[in-house]
Parts: sequence; C-alpha cells; structure tokens
Amino acid sequence: MSKKGFLKTNKILGINIFYLISLIPIIGFTYYKNGIIPVKNGYFPFFQSLQYIVIPIIICLLSYIFEIYYYTVIKKEDNFNNVYNSMSPYINVLCYLVTGPIHKLYITIPLIVVIDILFKFINNKITINQVALYKCILFGVLMLLSMTSYRNWYELSLSSITTDPLKLFLGFGVGGIGTITTLCAIIGYIILLFNPYYKKEIPILSVLGYAVIAVIIYFVSPISFNDLLVNTFNSGFVFASVFVASLSNATPIRKTGRVVYALLVGILSAISINAFNVNIGLYGIILVLSILTPLFNKMK
Repeated sequence: MSKKGFLKTNKILGINIFYLISLIPIIGFTYYKNGIIPVKNGYFPFFQSLQYIVIPIIICLLSYIFEIYYYTVIKKEDNFNNVYNSMSPYINVLCYLVTGPIHKLYITIPLIVVIDILFKFINNKITINQVALYKCILFGVLMLLSMTSYRNWYELSLSSITTDPLKLFLGFGVGGIGTITTLCAIIGYIILLFNPYYKKEIPILSVLGYAVIAVIIYFVSPISFNDLLVNTFNSGFVFASVFVASLSNATPIRKTGRVVYALLVGILSAISINAFNVNIGLYGIILVLSILTPLFNKMK
C-alpha cells in the first residue's frame, strides 16, 4: 500500500499523533512539578520521579498491544487498520493525567483497563466520554476510601497552597497530574490547531460560555475577581475543555450541536466551579452532555 493510501485509510492515526504530541508539554511540566520539585526537597529519590514520564509511555504502549490482541485475536481481523485508528492509547493516557499525583496504581490502572474493555462492548451503541466517566468513577471510589487529596508529596508538607493566580496559571496549584497547568494546556491547544480534524471551536466556545457566567457570578455574589481566577486555574477547566470535552468520538458532529454542547460545558462548569466550588462537577457535566450527543446531532 502506498504512503498516501495508508494515511488515507488511517486518518485517525494522524489525529492521535497530534493528540499525543500536544500532551508532551503537559507531561513535561507534570514531571517537573510532581517529580523534580519533590526530589529537590528530599521526598523521594530521582528514579522515582521518572514515573510521571514512564507511566504514560507504558500506558500508551500497553494500550496498543491490547488493541493488537483485541483486533487480531478476538475480532480475527487480517489487518491492523483498526489498531492504527484506535484512540484508546491517547484516551488511556488522558485518564492517567486526570488522576491525582499520589496515584494509587492498584486502583487507577485496573479501572483504566476495565473501562477500556467496557468501551469495546458499548462502541457505537452509546456516545459517552470515556475520560469523564473514568474521572467520575475514580472520584467516587477514592471518596469511599477517603483518598481524595490532590497534593503531591512535597505539597503535603506545606501548611497552605498558593493562591497566586499567576502561579496557578503556570500550574503550581493542587490538582490532577496533568490538569492543573493552564499554560501547557494552551500550548497543547495551539499544537492541535494544526490538526484539521480537531474540533477546535469546542474549547473556545466553552471558555467563552464559562467567562460570561463567571463575570455574572462576580457581579451578583460576594466572590472576588481574584477568587474567580483561582477557581478557574485550580479546577483544570482549560485542560478539560481542550482535551476532554473535545474528544471527537464523544462530541456532536453537527456544527450547531457542537456550539450548543460547548457553550453548555462552559456555562454549567462556571456555575459548578464558582457558585458551588465543586470542581469534579466539570467532568460530570461533560459526561452527561456526551451522553446527550445524539440530541445535539439532531440540531440543524
């Protein structure tokens, strides 16, 4: 098969490559914040800090191995086209990145595997955001086990966390492994703009809807502008809008539906984060709206 024919047959492979490249700045900063800084402060040896680079790579590779097994052994397909076009490796890495920095691998990895297998059975039967589903289930499990802290080893030793909006924008707040750095999420978005299949309007419209409601909340409630910035940057909203809310297999196809979907993500997230201080609500909103995708696709 010619190179042109291969790329034409496996269009999603190109999408996945762009997605994985866009995560490099996130993973790099994650390694620095959750790995290097604790090492410098003597909380664990250097080799242990490498987990924040090694684990996502292993997850990606093992995901491809599982895809090969699934499509060639279980489905008995005679080519690798569905393996090349699988979004599972990228989605599974995203699941890892929305996990807390002191992750319980004996909980998170099995959950990623179970949900990935589950989606093999519900594929094309229901539209649902896999990352949002993982995040919500994981949050519920950790709540039951009283393990909901998002501080890394170094942050656990601090008497307080930063509320400086600039530091939070850069990513020095408390949150998921890769979700907390708004700057790197924006860099990732710029990279994804070169991907013609990326639904680039979803993050823009989500942020727009979020900003409008956040401003309204600012004027009608005691919340300060600094609090709005802290809430926004510390919630990982920009990361979620760029990478999670825009997943192509869990978002509307029709343009009008995408506009409504994206605005609702932003509007409802602004209310959840700023009015109720419930950051996990962001993923619950994305999850519910992804299930409603067939309704959005009916909009002309």
